[in-house]
Amino acid sequence: MGMKRCIVPSILLMLSLEAALLVADRPSVDDEVGTILLPSQGQDQQAAMAAPRPWKCCDRPRCTRSIPPICTCVDEAFECASTCKACVPSTRNPSLQVCQDQYVGDPGPICRPWECCDSAACTKTDPPTCRCGDEVEQCAPTCKSCEASTSNPSLNVCKDAFTGAIPPTCTPPEALAAGGN
Repeated sequence: MGMKRCIVPSILLMLSLEAALLVADRPSVDDEVGTILLPSQGQDQQAAMAAPRPWKCCDRPRCTRSIPPICTCVDEAFECASTCKACVPSTRNPSLQVCQDQYVGDPGPICRPWECCDSAACTKTDPPTCRCGDEVEQCAPTCKSCEASTSNPSLNVCKDAFTGAIPPTCTPPEALAAGGN
């Protein structure tokens, strides 16, 4: 019985010594021989990062959680951008197009003239055309026609219309359920 108790600690000691030897035998940072590169350090990904984004702007990016992210823009449009190489019909509405190109890096700016909107007025067309009636201190930089609010001249309203996905709300759903704005 005493022999069995000694086997486990002995094995653990031998494994830890083996691991210590492997770490001590590791090549230096300056030594390029035997270096393992991460996929993000490969030349293919560096070339992809240098390529221009296949879309000018994107409201609905789908990105991996990697660093840098790999993104696809799933915006539906009547026509894909001329820089898009893989333009396919939308599965939701075949009369609309979706660019399936991927881009390594930041997905880019949004297309809507506002980032979010609590009082959106949208048509029932597919895709809808929306206007945002939110009164704000300062319009988003993407808004082209920012005018003073009629109810409160110290606030502004973006008068731009946008055809595309209905914008997300600015107020979190929990606050709306609680009655806040």
